[in-house]
Amino acid sequence: MAKKKDHGTTQQLVLRIQDGDSEAFDLLFQRYYPRIKLLVRMQMLDKLKAQVEADDIIQEIYIEVYKNFHKFEYSDPDSFFKWVTTVIGWKIKDFDKYFFKTAKRQPHETVSLQQKAKGSDTQGFELGDAVPSGQETPSQIVMQKEGYQLLNEAMERLPENFRQVITFRQIMKLSAAETGERMGMNSNAVNVLFHRAQRKLHSILKGMAWFSDG
Repeated sequence: MAKKKDHGTTQQLVLRIQDGDSEAFDLLFQRYYPRIKLLVRMQMLDKLKAQVEADDIIQEIYIEVYKNFHKFEYSDPDSFFKWVTTVIGWKIKDFDKYFFKTAKRQPHETVSLQQKAKGSDTQGFELGDAVPSGQETPSQIVMQKEGYQLLNEAMERLPENFRQVITFRQIMKLSAAETGERMGMNSNAVNVLFHRAQRKLHSILKGMAWFSDG
């Protein structure tokens, strides 16, 4: 059996990117791709899902993260994902505005990094190299192995408010107060909703034979 190649820790990849290694950015983004895709899908309202695929939004996120990577400051292994969640939030708002508020620009226009980052050392470094298209990629295989695919399917079966509270509390690690601000409810109501959502998700996952109580 082939041994999985170790590309280094998140911090090591960050240092390589800061030294101008564009391949390291591909590796870092692919490492977090399953979590990014899950979070994107969980933050998309049903009406947006009817208009655009999650991968279209991920393409935009990829470009923005690459363009603004010089602003990122590493502090711990989760700091990169936490930083990306802010990009995810306002990119989804961009798509919402385009489809439902008649924005002027096409938010999911596919643009190469050469066009988006003129003057930077990105020759031969295309968006499609890191964002999956029709074929299964290593990151998608990892997603299946680690249960992201099953989790995504289970989350899709939840009511929208259950998906939102799990996304904010469990995936984005927001506090009850922060979640309440986003959902328009107080902390106690958030905690009750979160508990109900977790029980429902647990029930769905059991029905999918992912795990048992034993």
